[in-house]
Amino acid sequence: MRLPYNINVLTQVSADFALRHKAVFDEQTARIRAERERLAHELARLPGVRVFPSQANFILLRTPPGQAGAWFKELQVRGVLIKNMHGAHPLLADCLRPTVGTPEENDALLAAFAERVTRLP
Repeated sequence: MRLPYNINVLTQVSADFALRHKAVFDEQTARIRAERERLAHELARLPGVRVFPSQANFILLRTPPGQAGAWFKELQVRGVLIKNMHGAHPLLADCLRPTVGTPEENDALLAAFAERVTRLP
């Protein structure tokens, strides 16, 4: 007998694993959502920053005009890695995209923004 959809063994084993560990994945998802909301709220408080709504494990934000590159470099120097979206598409001008991490990683990102990045011209 053949299943109605062609599913390979690896996919079947992965699905079985995910279903058996659903509670763990649900708890991790809840933590990421809470951190995303906290991070978005704090980033939106920074002068000149616009945070776009997100349902993902990252946040898209727009810096003041012409600041994305400088902010990106300053974060890099401080050991905080995010994605510089400026130049990827005209609609992403002045945009950066941090990933939602652990509370400690998110605190480091927020500290870098608050202490150094927002002081750049």
